[in-house]
Amino acid sequence: MKNRRTVLVCVTAQQSSEALVKAGKALSDKWGAELEVVSVLPLNKTENPVKPEIIEALYQAAQKEGGEMAVYFSDDPIYTVCAHIAKRKPLSLVTGFPGAGSNNFIATIHLLLPDLPINMIDRDGTSYNILPCETNAAVK
Repeated sequence: MKNRRTVLVCVTAQQSSEALVKAGKALSDKWGAELEVVSVLPLNKTENPVKPEIIEALYQAAQKEGGEMAVYFSDDPIYTVCAHIAKRKPLSLVTGFPGAGSNNFIATIHLLLPDLPINMIDRDGTSYNILPCETNAAVK
């Protein structure tokens, strides 16, 4: 499969994630790229099970914005998303802003993929950016 210029939006099974899809669409339009949405759901979620209607709403939001959505089932969302990124090579990753009790998802992705720009969107729609790291070769 040929790599395309994409902006990857990482969403959770929350209705509020639709705002992330819209933010990703704005970036993809700005950069002339395609929109792609990814969500990783746990394999066995007995407490607070994921509501299928929320996943369907996110899929519809991606479709409405001209994008596509991939859903994975895994108990290791960080490495699942990293594998997706390694395969698709997006221009940037769009995520929500980590809150209290964060699982270090964004920090770990940045540690594993330091050349990938990350755009974090808070509840107010403000964007915070993690820029690619400079390599030692470039810093002399």
